[in-house]
Amino acid sequence: MKVAKNIYLLPLVLAIVAMIALFPTFANDFQNSWDDQWQLLQNPFIVDHSYQSILYHFSNFYHGQYSPVNTLAYIAVYKLFGFDPFAFHAMCLWFHVLNVLLVYFALQYLVRELLPDFSIQRVRVFCFLTTFIFAIHPLQVESVAWISASKVVLYSFFILIALLSYIKYIKTGSWYWLLLTGFAYILAFGSKEQAIILPLLLFVIDYGFGRLKGIKINKGFFLKRTILEKIPFFIMAILFWCFSLVNNLGAIGGGNSYPFYQRLLMSMQSMTEYIFRFIAPVKLYYFYFFPIQKGESLPWYYLGYAVLVLIIAYFIWEHYKRQNNLIVFGFLFFVVNLFLVLHIIPMPRKMFTADRYMYLSIVGLAAILVWYIDYLISKYPQYRKFVITSTAIYLMVLGSHTYIRTKDWQNSEKIKSNVRELIEIRKAEGKGIINNPLEDE
Repeated sequence: MKVAKNIYLLPLVLAIVAMIALFPTFANDFQNSWDDQWQLLQNPFIVDHSYQSILYHFSNFYHGQYSPVNTLAYIAVYKLFGFDPFAFHAMCLWFHVLNVLLVYFALQYLVRELLPDFSIQRVRVFCFLTTFIFAIHPLQVESVAWISASKVVLYSFFILIALLSYIKYIKTGSWYWLLLTGFAYILAFGSKEQAIILPLLLFVIDYGFGRLKGIKINKGFFLKRTILEKIPFFIMAILFWCFSLVNNLGAIGGGNSYPFYQRLLMSMQSMTEYIFRFIAPVKLYYFYFFPIQKGESLPWYYLGYAVLVLIIAYFIWEHYKRQNNLIVFGFLFFVVNLFLVLHIIPMPRKMFTADRYMYLSIVGLAAILVWYIDYLISKYPQYRKFVITSTAIYLMVLGSHTYIRTKDWQNSEKIKSNVRELIEIRKAEGKGIINNPLEDE
């Protein structure tokens, strides 16, 4: 009985901490100036949820987006509570808490494979700290405190279920779990199109379990099976892609005329900025402007981002050669979840980066950070107290920042002031104002 209590104590703590850090969301209102209007309050599918209406919503895009499963969640809340902002914010926070628990239990399986020398107790602490960061990081505020971003926490919920089911498939070999993975994939895509990336995430999980090493079982059958079993998922991804192109021409693969070399450099900038925001989440904004107008030249210093990416790549490569699978896995999980929003593939996005794009990617960077904390404690035991104290202070600062930033999403006027602040900063720096969201009200 004592063992069982210990197993569920840490997840319970994580759930409570997540709710405390984001508790101010319950006092927030709708964002009446922006997406909450068309996506929820004036969405005809919320009030008119007849069978024909829902069927139409599942087979068509709405305002350039496809999220019928998310709309069903809105309908459920509306039926129970009407247009009460408290209820909708509670829904978002509830799914975030569920995601926190799913991340913790998924990490339990993965970390044991990635760090086989760790004791069970050490694995639990590692998973706890990694999930703790995922739960309370300030970059998570936008996804949870903004009702229109509920698509992010909802699609992440189904993605995490898919990944856990896939892990179960790896552990048991039962095709039931693979079918459940596919079903969760459909629901994830119905929540947000970004879920289309799941097949690549399955390969990341394969890497974590050592299934991509080409182990010679029956002359390579093991590796062949690992590839063949992904074919249905890639077929689903292709069908999702074609569905998006047919129903929302330009949403995928178009709408952005920046030349490839500029998109490549901007992808390097956005990736490094996400890493820096993860480490030091200061000056977070609702809207991040593109660096240049289409047709303009990028400043010469953008080559510095290429240098930074090369340094990061060298760092990952060195750990790969040392067979430090945890670092490689964490980086792959980070990059794959961001891939569609790094601008390598042209997408019609008004903002250059967004905090909500980091929602799942935080897990990868958090795992790397916790590995280094554990490494410092193990390598330099004389500084153990200092490292533990510094880590505790860092986590408290993150949680406090999240609590305060959640209040910034109280209403549209607060968000507008956040955008105006960034506009003034850019003007002072002589930078252009591109796709100003204040002009779209």
